[in-house]
Amino acid sequence: MSSKMMQKIADLFKSLRQPVFLLDKTGRCLIPQQPDTFLLPESLKENVLVSKSGYLFYTLPGFMTHTLATKDRPEAGDILLLCVKLIATFQQEEGITGEVTNALKRLVNRELSELEMDALANEHGIPFHHARCALLIRFQRPYQQFTQDSTLSDFIPQSPGDLAVPIDNYNLLLLCSLTETNREDMGEYALALLDSIQMELGLQAHIGIGESVSNLTDTALSFHQAWQAIQIGSVFCPEVLVYDYKSLLLERFVMDCLPQQSRQYIDLLFNRKTAKLFNEEMLETVRVFFKNDLNLTDAARELYIHRNTLVYRLDKIQKVSGLDLRHFRDAMLFKLFNDLRIRETISGSKESSKH
Repeated sequence: MSSKMMQKIADLFKSLRQPVFLLDKTGRCLIPQQPDTFLLPESLKENVLVSKSGYLFYTLPGFMTHTLATKDRPEAGDILLLCVKLIATFQQEEGITGEVTNALKRLVNRELSELEMDALANEHGIPFHHARCALLIRFQRPYQQFTQDSTLSDFIPQSPGDLAVPIDNYNLLLLCSLTETNREDMGEYALALLDSIQMELGLQAHIGIGESVSNLTDTALSFHQAWQAIQIGSVFCPEVLVYDYKSLLLERFVMDCLPQQSRQYIDLLFNRKTAKLFNEEMLETVRVFFKNDLNLTDAARELYIHRNTLVYRLDKIQKVSGLDLRHFRDAMLFKLFNDLRIRETISGSKESSKH
């Protein structure tokens, strides 16, 4: 749903005497926003009132991912049906653009049936068999407040055949139409998009790029790859702005490694003996050295240190750890162990925050 639609629904709910809630497919409360999660009935269907645990539920027609809920009282059914009719009116007011946007959002979340996909393609003139690639733009601040009086094309350059899908207030998906000429230039296009977003909106963002797909059905796969690219890339390369799923093979492999198996390899390099050596400065030195493809001169220039200083640091690492990072095999081992360490650190931080 668009931000305008959500605001209309929020205003509607405020006018009611009995509290009504809008839930997503997991039971999380979207309107009003609150941390509580509802336990949804397993038998939910469109146009059917379902009672469970003292609440009455009704899934919105055309929005299988959104459900209304209210306390199960004698007048609850009438209240929910009234809300459904008014929300349907809001849909009509939003027009065909809103309908397409909602359908595309359901498409990339794998919530459309084959019949619905065919209807989407036929009714809105979207070629079913066509090469596309997902670019997911993740803003650091909500972007929709900046675009309420304009269209996406006013601040994001789009080619004919591109499809824009607002996922939420922070994530905007572009399903980019691919040709033989632009198929290999998505990284450059993503950087140009970031420049445009910065200049037009003054917003910072990251972009994830999924692999190219050949039909409308598989755009969901490309979207989830783009989402993963940002999730994984931001862990290992937080300084990077564009993450390409295809180029994150090593990082994806590391994320798939079992923690109990990883620990024994991490300890081979990062232990009491090397703890003092691998401080933030030394790890940054290694990162820049790897970034410059093991080129001593280029890495020293980026680090603003003398070439001999860099050589001294690498010699120190070799003496303590036994790894000469000027050689590809040793450099690869160091990167693999360090990425495992980063993954474990991130996982440990998430576990700590839960408790």
